[in-house]
Amino acid sequence: MRTCLHAFAAAAFIYAGFSSPTPDAPGLAECLILMLLAYAAVPVRFTRAAWVTPFFVFLGYGFTVPFVMGAVHGHAAGDILRDALAFGTLAVPVLFAHLFANDDRAQTYLLATLTGVGLIFSLRYLGALISPMNVAAPDFLYLANSPLVTFSAAWLLLHGCYGEKHTGRGVMLVVLSTVPIAAMIGMMQRATMALLVLAWLGFFVATIVKRPQRAITIAIIVATLLILIWPLPSLVFVSFADKTSAVGWNARGAELSSLLAALNTDPLTAILGAGWGSMFKSPAVGDLWVRFSHAFLTSVLWKTGWCGLVLGVVAIIGLIRAAWLRLRHEKIMLTALILPLLPALFLYGSYKSLCFGLLLLGLAALQRPKDTLNDTWTNPLHG
Repeated sequence: MRTCLHAFAAAAFIYAGFSSPTPDAPGLAECLILMLLAYAAVPVRFTRAAWVTPFFVFLGYGFTVPFVMGAVHGHAAGDILRDALAFGTLAVPVLFAHLFANDDRAQTYLLATLTGVGLIFSLRYLGALISPMNVAAPDFLYLANSPLVTFSAAWLLLHGCYGEKHTGRGVMLVVLSTVPIAAMIGMMQRATMALLVLAWLGFFVATIVKRPQRAITIAIIVATLLILIWPLPSLVFVSFADKTSAVGWNARGAELSSLLAALNTDPLTAILGAGWGSMFKSPAVGDLWVRFSHAFLTSVLWKTGWCGLVLGVVAIIGLIRAAWLRLRHEKIMLTALILPLLPALFLYGSYKSLCFGLLLLGLAALQRPKDTLNDTWTNPLHG
């Protein structure tokens, strides 16, 4: 079991340091990642959680019907394979959730892996922004779009402010959270930043009610940090407002209308989808032909039809329900997991990567260790 955990963590950090969320072509890093993940998944074992069966059904559908529809529509074999590989990342929670069940050390591995990947992606993105020589690096822009960047920002910020008992460590975590937050701001992720701000404010209000002394300490620390970096917060707000004024919501509604129009060309395509390898003309990117839409749910609808969408929604809801039942008393962790999931489902094209599979694994497996083993996980807002 420990060897499998080491292989899993090694694959994740090779991915973070040497690959990208959506590589154009597999290289040495991607081959190593696949081999390590295959080793970690053998022997194949599955948890008995209720969410597993709906996920199996969804995966079974995705690995059969869209292949047939792709062949029926005459899509290129390379495009079909590329889409299927992207879909295959959804199998990550099914294959690896058992590695982390009821094991506090394994839980630490998983949390460190998810946070570490987000931090490394953030640093690589920020490094590319600073160094003009790296701007041309393939897919560097997609690094900051990773849902694990958002997860690391939310976990470090919220846990540092509201979960960590020791002030010094809390301040260190908050300062560390500025790395993924800076990457998100660099990519102008308005919706994700708005969700993060709302989550922080929600926890702050709850802390004022339950622990006013801690709320005052947090307010002083955060105000001090804002003063030290002023006028950057003001400039960020202005740039976000200017982008919203210029582009609105990036034609997401028009993209959905275009996708539905293409989907409804015939009843079979509407029911079973256009298949792997399909493309459509998206108004969100200047009417260019694209392989995926800017949301997980609309892409599932386009590729797998209404049948696939229903199965996918049931699978995701089952996973969210399982996370809620397991983490309902650990609201910081639950918020950090749900916050990057919402933009991926509805707004951003951040789902078609191993990052999304790793985020789903967090939803499937992360739990609150016993306070007697690690009291820094204690949520001051609980109990």
